[in-house]
Amino acid sequence: MVFLRGMMVGSSPFYTDDFMAEVMGVETLPERLFHYTSIDTLEKILINHTLRFGRLDQVNDPEEAQSDDVPLAATSIFVSCWSSNSVESIPLWSLYGGGRHGVRLSMPVNMFAGRHKPTIFEFGGALTLVDAEMLIMRKSPAMSTTMSAAIGPNKVYYTDDMAFRVRPLIMREGGKARYTPYDLGMAKSTAWAYEEEWRFKIAALSFASEYPDDEYFNEVTLDLDTYPVETNQLFVPLDPSSLDELKVTAGPLVTVDEFARIETLLAQHASNAELTRSGIAMREPQKIL
Repeated sequence: MVFLRGMMVGSSPFYTDDFMAEVMGVETLPERLFHYTSIDTLEKILINHTLRFGRLDQVNDPEEAQSDDVPLAATSIFVSCWSSNSVESIPLWSLYGGGRHGVRLSMPVNMFAGRHKPTIFEFGGALTLVDAEMLIMRKSPAMSTTMSAAIGPNKVYYTDDMAFRVRPLIMREGGKARYTPYDLGMAKSTAWAYEEEWRFKIAALSFASEYPDDEYFNEVTLDLDTYPVETNQLFVPLDPSSLDELKVTAGPLVTVDEFARIETLLAQHASNAELTRSGIAMREPQKIL
């Protein structure tokens, strides 16, 4: 067990409202979030009014969402990754912003269908209801799941202490088992701290659900190898009114033609959105022979 400011890190979840406030310094949730992406992805968001959640086993950090009692746990979590930092980031432009030819989106935190305000709970941080049903399929006889909420937005905790990054998810008592993946996907190596990431996540297994500690639970529900999550991505609906509050920053290397394409997309699909150019002066990198 590891003890941190009176909070136990072991079989119990560490990501609580107290941890957010006392350790991470999260006093209030941000009002807006920022997301770096390509112009092609911007087009899909505007046309479909949806936001893509990717599965954690498919992101660029192979150490994401590890568990010491549920193998392949990362395959059961879907995330949408954001930053709360309003200052432009050259690394984020380079990694996620279309090679600096993309865009940075700024959206209100209550962007999803229904415009529900996030609520912070004791365990797992914030939760945002969504006026839609997201279906997550698993190979039969494992049960598929329908979700109508996203956990978050929650700030990622950066640490090199593996007690935070490799988490137990199952609590057993009296013939019952409780699945508690509150911590899953909420701690990353300090090598990624420059991202200053906040994320929404959706889980294939319901949080804090109580199950009979029986053969089906242990050999089917928890066996993500034999009975894998078959859904690779989720598309969560945005509320159309949130696009009226969209702010778009064109990347530092966006060309005249690319900027014109962004203007056209916004005029067609989000006419009230604001468009500005990056404040970072940058030249196209030269090839070294």
